Amino acid sequence: MAKSVYLQKSDKITIQPTDEQHLWDSDWVIALRDDGTAIGTISFEGEKALGTVPLNIVLEERYRNRGFGTEAIRMMVDWAFLHKNVYEVTAVSEHENDKFVHALEKAGFVFRDGDRHIENYSIKKQKTAWTGLYLGIGIVLGLILGFVLNNFYAGMVVGIAVSTLIGAALDISAAKDREKVTGRKE
Repeated sequence: MAKSVYLQKSDKITIQPTDEQHLWDSDWVIALRDDGTAIGTISFEGEKALGTVPLNIVLEERYRNRGFGTEAIRMMVDWAFLHKNVYEVTAVSEHENDKFVHALEKAGFVFRDGDRHIENYSIKKQKTAWTGLYLGIGIVLGLILGFVLNNFYAGMVVGIAVSTLIGAALDISAAKDREKVTGRKE
């Protein structure tokens, strides 16, 4: 059998799709890395909304409370966020399922709403931070430009101003892309 290009690996587990043609609608098998024992499944099956995908996980009873679920959740959220149009991953838990809620919270999910029986959790993709990155680049370029011009003040002002404008423009563009996909202004 050929190796999956979608195989996710960590120190403890691997996660591999059962159907590489329908990644968003099929189960992914969670297995122990050392011996390949299947311990559960994780999927994005369910109702998807613009920019949002649901996450479901089922672990065999004997493998619960050992960190495997949290690790699998984190890995699949990271994989989902690699996709340009995914900005939020959601999960639904029964109110009494404290272990699942704890795994979600350890993986970075936040309680959104719920009633006495069902609770909704989600994790959102971080917004871009191009301005900060380009500000750092601007400081370095400003120092170089200041050294070349023999005027560090002028070099810093020009370097920081130009790089901040570039970073801000990239952040605004990313925010517009997010709004276009999700329909929500954040």
